[in-house]
Amino acid sequence: MSRSTPPVGEGPGFDPEAIRRTYLEESEKRRSASPPTRRAVAESAVASVEDPFVEPGFEREPLRDEVDVVVVGGGITGLVTGAHLRKAGVPLVRLIEKGGGFGGVWYWNRYPGIRCDIDAYIYMPMLEDVGTMPSEKYTMGDEIRAHCQALAETFDLDEAACLQTRVTAMRWDEPADLWTVTTDRGDEIRARFVCLAGGALDNPSIPDVPGLDQFEGHVFHSSRWDYDYTGGNEHGHLTKLAGKRVAVVGTAASAIQYIPELAEYARQVTVVQRTPVVVMPRNNKPTDPDWFRGQPRGWQMERTENFSAITQTPPGETPPEHDIINDSATSLSKMTRTPPPELSGLLEGADYGTRALTTNYAAMEKIRAGMASIVNDPDTAEKLMPYYNLGCNRPQFSDTYLQAYNRPNVTLLDTEGRGIERLTAKGLVVDGVEHEVDCVIFGTGFVLDAARFPITGRGGESLSDKWAGGVRTLHGILAVGFPNLFLVGSPAQAAFPNNYAYLLYGQGSYVSTLVKRCLDEGFTSVEVHPEAEERWAQQIKERAAGIPAVDFGCAPTPYGGLISSGYPGGPVEYLRICREWLEDGWQRDLIFRSPSDATA
Repeated sequence: MSRSTPPVGEGPGFDPEAIRRTYLEESEKRRSASPPTRRAVAESAVASVEDPFVEPGFEREPLRDEVDVVVVGGGITGLVTGAHLRKAGVPLVRLIEKGGGFGGVWYWNRYPGIRCDIDAYIYMPMLEDVGTMPSEKYTMGDEIRAHCQALAETFDLDEAACLQTRVTAMRWDEPADLWTVTTDRGDEIRARFVCLAGGALDNPSIPDVPGLDQFEGHVFHSSRWDYDYTGGNEHGHLTKLAGKRVAVVGTAASAIQYIPELAEYARQVTVVQRTPVVVMPRNNKPTDPDWFRGQPRGWQMERTENFSAITQTPPGETPPEHDIINDSATSLSKMTRTPPPELSGLLEGADYGTRALTTNYAAMEKIRAGMASIVNDPDTAEKLMPYYNLGCNRPQFSDTYLQAYNRPNVTLLDTEGRGIERLTAKGLVVDGVEHEVDCVIFGTGFVLDAARFPITGRGGESLSDKWAGGVRTLHGILAVGFPNLFLVGSPAQAAFPNNYAYLLYGQGSYVSTLVKRCLDEGFTSVEVHPEAEERWAQQIKERAAGIPAVDFGCAPTPYGGLISSGYPGGPVEYLRICREWLEDGWQRDLIFRSPSDATA
């Protein structure tokens, strides 16, 4: 790899202009490399997208009934929404989930080494309601999956749920003020309300490169881990990989957890990297039971809001000084906000943008130095260095990923943004060189598919047509023309949180409050006023105008537009606005319909 590595100089210890040029060079490589298009694994014959955790041949009789609420999705989004509805006293809540169990991303992803990368005490929702104590600060996937099952059981969501079932269409029946939900099991379920809570991380994708169907070895996506091939389980023990040569394509959140596990058992691990990742120490530790049992009521929400306020207070505004969690995630935020003393002379009289960029440069210099100190081989260490501003890619936390490259059986192939060129019968080609392997594991993310099935609202309008020119909602939850439909979990016109469970908890409470009001007052439908939808769009625009704009030069990502469409004031402020609106504002912005209206 050839990089214009910034020289160390006087004062701050680096040359800001040299770093800026290096970042631009690295960003331009990825803009001009034209990475291969992606295809959903479901569209490929080389890997399976089927559920490996259920017995094949499941069948049941189709349902023809009516419920109060259908929740589409049995992951954390759907479970938290359903739990809030049940806590509010809504009797008939049905979750529809394509997997064979609850957990969503934690149901599908069971790769070795899987853990949460957010403090488990704030990531695992409703701990106080369920009584779960995470065994570690960053606990493993099977424990999170068990907590999801416990959520379903605690709030009686499991008995009425339809698992191994996919929704195929939803249509609003205007005379009846009901949704008709159809599924691939032949169900035709009538529901007063519907919550879309399906998440975005369930449709795995792979790069659409030549030769995918020519490779004679074994292939799978990390979200459909093949333990029949590797042996072992989420805790490791991949004994069937002895003597095997394994290639890993992708180095994002999943791969940094399973690459060390592969390295322990495989004969050779070849890692194909498009873009290096920021890696900070995880410093995981067991939960102290006495500490956990001694927490006062409400401690989880206090801890959650403190984390979000520290990590996501908008630029130019002051986050809280008290840091309850005090881990690598919160330290990253403080590093980018607080210039080190050695920058004082350089930043004197500088504008906000210059201060923010230079402080970010200093933080990344410190991060790169820490990463380089772990990797023994200088060439490998340099290939692993992330040369972009903090915030361009999600930072990762691990105590084993960088250390894996010190093993003699682990090789890093850095493609400088290009990715693999093609597969052959015997392996894969990078930079014109064929690397023979026995197995290729794709850790290449997911296809973002907002229109998974047709949703037809009032007057026959489809949701995809309504949003053809961009998402339009109130609070990211309610949409004109789609009565009794709630959108939960998307950051579009809502907020993009570092800790997603926080957003889901607040939106679930929002939904349950409105549903309960309708049921108590005898309203058959609720819909947002067009003026309220427009006011929210204007409020987002005005809030963004009040935040200092800093161009961090990030390369474009598939999710960039969706993330940037959210409320720019951060999740704490967004959820406060939602709570205040539910107290004072909802009557102005909503249209309620009763049986007498239908008669008239």
